Amino acid sequence: MTLRPATNDDIAFILDQEARDDFAAYILRWDRARHEAGLADPDKDYLIKEGDQGDALGYVILAGLQSPHRSVELVRIAVAEPGKGLGRQLLQEIVERVFDHHRAHRLWLDVFDDNHRARRAYRSAGFTEEGVIRDAIRGGDGYRSLVLMSLLENERRQPAGA
Repeated sequence: MTLRPATNDDIAFILDQEARDDFAAYILRWDRARHEAGLADPDKDYLIKEGDQGDALGYVILAGLQSPHRSVELVRIAVAEPGKGLGRQLLQEIVERVFDHHRAHRLWLDVFDDNHRARRAYRSAGFTEEGVIRDAIRGGDGYRSLVLMSLLENERRQPAGA
């Protein structure tokens, strides 16, 4: 399995993942034009987790690569088959990439407050919950809150043997 930069050819996979019913409560849907602009933006990093057969298994969107504060946002992470450990593995790869390749000081994200599975995964990767952004997203019958989480470069867990 490899982690590679996404291309315009990967947008169909990304859109398909965003359109899944089981992700609808946790991933906001973007249109093709927004993803095309994101792929072209030097401040963003679109990545595809690829299987041994070249099949897309998941994707990641990072933003803030050019931040003078060295603060990178994990905008989105999704795997095609949740619950099999790939998401946790991908998250660890992203942590390593953000701190080693992009030389970030801080990796941060926001997650819906009722997305307990994701919050648990982020905490197990070393993220700290910093606070709640109340009623931040309007949808359905009302508003939803987000939990702000971050991981600093001196808090990251080193790979075994490092």
